Amino acid sequence: MSENLPANVAHYRHSTDAASICKGIVVASAMTIQNRRYVQVEGWQAIAVAHGCTASACNVERVEGGYRAIGQIRRMADGIVIAEAEGFVGEDEPTWFGGEVTTKWGTKQLPKRSDYAIRAMAQTRAISRACRSAFAHVIVMMNAGLETTPAEEMMQQAFDPPQEPTNKTLTKRLTDNPKGQEGFNKVTGEIIDVAPEQASQEIPEGEGPHWLIGWADTAQAHLANLMTKADVKAFWAQPDVIDRTEELKRIDLNRAKLLHFAVTKRMKELPDE
Repeated sequence: MSENLPANVAHYRHSTDAASICKGIVVASAMTIQNRRYVQVEGWQAIAVAHGCTASACNVERVEGGYRAIGQIRRMADGIVIAEAEGFVGEDEPTWFGGEVTTKWGTKQLPKRSDYAIRAMAQTRAISRACRSAFAHVIVMMNAGLETTPAEEMMQQAFDPPQEPTNKTLTKRLTDNPKGQEGFNKVTGEIIDVAPEQASQEIPEGEGPHWLIGWADTAQAHLANLMTKADVKAFWAQPDVIDRTEELKRIDLNRAKLLHFAVTKRMKELPDE
């Protein structure tokens, strides 16, 4: 009966159906970055296919300031391009072109990534951005708490702690033992010394273990983007990664083991250099 509907209504119903069809893969492949969920390229491509379209990238080139690629959305039925967007990886991104990075854990020097890896990321960003320009409304229809900014554009933020603590604070109760000599932190599970007058303390929201667990999920997903064993080793040797992994062991040992297993697995998957 859709042929009897106005074109705009038919397109809206198609998007509603697409949101239902591919919601599972979009949500499952979404990446957590600073407590928000972002759709990765696999999710955007699933949405495009559900609309009878294909997403691809072309015209990858070295330009002033970095690498650029063009993403396109084509209808399968007639090959017509219905959306285009640019993907860009800039020389000002130390994750890709190397450089000095300063976080609250200190300063570190990142190496430049291989050219093919930078070109691949430019294409990935182009595809995700083109899909976003055509199908961002589908993410909203899913009502799954997802952001419409592509995950690949948020990679740098994935490994940075929250820059500004929120104005709100969370009060963490430290319950004394019967002797009043120790306290049990319900957030971290750590037994700590605490005086009775220190039984309540304020911790800025966003700085607790929940953010660290989200970082672990992001780090594990990021491993799939590392294309050489040298890249994996460089990532795993970063001082902030080492510090956060050690802290993760204290908070959630199983999750820390899963991250270590993911690193080992990725090393085995990549060819020897």
